[in-house]
Order: sequence, then C-alpha cells, then structure tokens
Amino acid sequence: MGRRWQRKAFTLIEMLCVLAIIGLLMGLLLPSLGAARVSSMRQRSRIQLHGLAMALEDYALHYGQPPKFLSTPEVPVPVATLGEQFFGALQGVDGAADPLNPDNVRFYVFRADEKDGEGRLADAFGSGEIYAMGRRKGRLAVPKEAFPEKIRDLVPEEGVSESFVLWSLSDRPNRRGTSWQ
Repeated sequence: MGRRWQRKAFTLIEMLCVLAIIGLLMGLLLPSLGAARVSSMRQRSRIQLHGLAMALEDYALHYGQPPKFLSTPEVPVPVATLGEQFFGALQGVDGAADPLNPDNVRFYVFRADEKDGEGRLADAFGSGEIYAMGRRKGRLAVPKEAFPEKIRDLVPEEGVSESFVLWSLSDRPNRRGTSWQ
C-alpha cells in the first residue's frame, strides 16, 4: 500500500488568489463608500441650512422682521463675519437679553459639530463659507444669475423666491449645500 498525500494547508498560489479577489472587491467597494459618505454629508448640510432658514423665519414671525444683519435683502451676508450676533439672535443668551433677541427666545440650538475649531458656524464638510439673505416682508425674488457662480448649478432655473436663502460654498463642487426657505 502506498502512502496518500494529505494536504493540510493552503498553497501559496491559493492564498495569493484569495488575496487578489479580496483586493479586487475592496477596490470596487471603497469608491462607493466614499460617494455615500459625501452624499450623507451633503444631506446633513442641507438639513442644517434648512434648520437655520426655519429659525430665521421663526425669528421674523416673532419680532415682525428678520435680524438687522439681514436688512439689505439682495445682499448676501457671510455668516462668519457676524460672529456672536448670529448665534445670539437665533439661540438666545441664557439669562441675558441680547439686543437682537431681547425676548431671549431659543429659535435654534447649535450643536458642537456645527462650529469649526474657532467657534464659527460651519457646514458638515467643515466649510465656514456660509451665506444668508433675507427679506423683511414677503419673499425674495433672486434670479439665478445673482448667485455666486460656484453654486449656480444648484439654483433652480427660475431663481429663488423665498423669505430666506442660505448656502454654503466649498472649493469642491460636490461639497456645497443650499436651503431656500
């Protein structure tokens, strides 16, 4: 009787084939995961901007006018330049009257992840380049051409006709957000 050869382990070729297949599957999967992550962050930015637009709408309903920093309706205001005015107007100041929010009403609660390292408002991508426009009464009628070129592809062809308009800009096209409220 002859001895039978019994294999107890993978050969090097078999192991390299398995690793190649796993590498191929990872190569196909990773771009999809990255695109899903960007899509999720873009949606999170839209939700954040929409929440801010709703808070500005609530402010205008409560006080009968939008905050003073939005007094020129057709001029976009960079939120980063407003500093504490923006936060004080929308979230109130605990126990103290803010000139922009004398009734100390909490229209919006800012989460820690909505601010950058310097305490400025930032979108989900970390971009602090957020702009706001508003109108005292009625709706803005902003044509597409009035928006910065970076976001024109996000603006409807007929423009925007809303009370408040917020958007964030980024150097990368897939990392911009808008909210028309």
